[in-house]
Amino acid sequence: MSVPFFSQLKALVDEYGFRAYLVGGCVRDILLKRPAADVDLVCLSHDYKDFASAVRVLLPSAWVEFKDNIRLVCPDAELDISKPRGETIEEDLLMRDFTVNNLAMDFDGNVIGDPADIYAGVIRHVSDHTFSDDPLRMLRAFRFQAQLGFVIADETMHKISAEKETIGRSASERILQEFAKLFSGKYAGIAISSMNESGLYGEIFQGLKLTAVAVEAAKLSMGAEFFLAVLLAEQPASHGFIESLGLSHRALKNVLRTAELAGKLTENSFSGDTFALRRLIYDYPDEVRDALQIYGLLAARNNVEVWDVETYVHRVMIEMGYVDFETPMKVNGGLLMAMGVPAGRLMGEIIADVRPKLASRELMSLECAEKYIKDKYVK
Repeated sequence: MSVPFFSQLKALVDEYGFRAYLVGGCVRDILLKRPAADVDLVCLSHDYKDFASAVRVLLPSAWVEFKDNIRLVCPDAELDISKPRGETIEEDLLMRDFTVNNLAMDFDGNVIGDPADIYAGVIRHVSDHTFSDDPLRMLRAFRFQAQLGFVIADETMHKISAEKETIGRSASERILQEFAKLFSGKYAGIAISSMNESGLYGEIFQGLKLTAVAVEAAKLSMGAEFFLAVLLAEQPASHGFIESLGLSHRALKNVLRTAELAGKLTENSFSGDTFALRRLIYDYPDEVRDALQIYGLLAARNNVEVWDVETYVHRVMIEMGYVDFETPMKVNGGLLMAMGVPAGRLMGEIIADVRPKLASRELMSLECAEKYIKDKYVK
């Protein structure tokens, strides 16, 4: 059984008489014969914190406490030990979100619940109050679809369509967490199309259209930041929505710069300016890979010949090898002061002007750069 620490946990349960169960996603993964990265547990014979303490003695780990849940973080896996949601395991399962997740397994391998939807590949909500209890579960349905490739039951799609407006009750950080998993899923393109069909896409994305380019971007399974960068590159009006998500400063910067570079690469592909291309690579070194993917998507939308797209991508990759990232850093305050440039705004202007020229090899050496500075800036 491909469950982290299963043999150790079974020994603990058997020795001390804990009535504990594996629950939720890890049972689903066991039945699908997929590796279970995380372990979800409930214990009905003891307080969940006492059980978590016993597990922690067995498996030294970091203790993270949430409301009604203890997470034990081990080097290669996480164990979530939750307070039971009912007096019996059957009552607990009825409070869960989807039938592919409302299963339990004891440590003898006996399954509690009906696994029919797992074997049929169907995502189906458990009860009438599934989404009213937590509207984020609507988005989670599509996240599971993206990860598993299952279809969403018709009645679940209808229920999402009827209750989609309630997604506004979900915190942006929780939506971002679901996005991260959804857009990394192997079947993200199918999931985002289903989400659009239900109306939830328009509700979350503030009325933005799901375009063919966005669907193709989702199919690449390159993560939420990449998808948002595609959205911004194709639909500049999405800027406000993206900012409203509460991305970290790093993530927002990555999205904005990647979309920006994609647009600049598109312009450069028509100009053929080699030095300008090298300056772009120098200015956006970390964004080139994703921006090239976006350039390709936008070019396909605009019916650019595949050969022309591949030729330009190849050219960009070749030119990356000609960009000098080291010499430009030698043009700094110390060098400029030695040349007689006073500290202040002029020094910043010179650095901004000269470093890209060195990087692109418009100025072939530091000596050429010094001559350029003397001729243009030093009187």
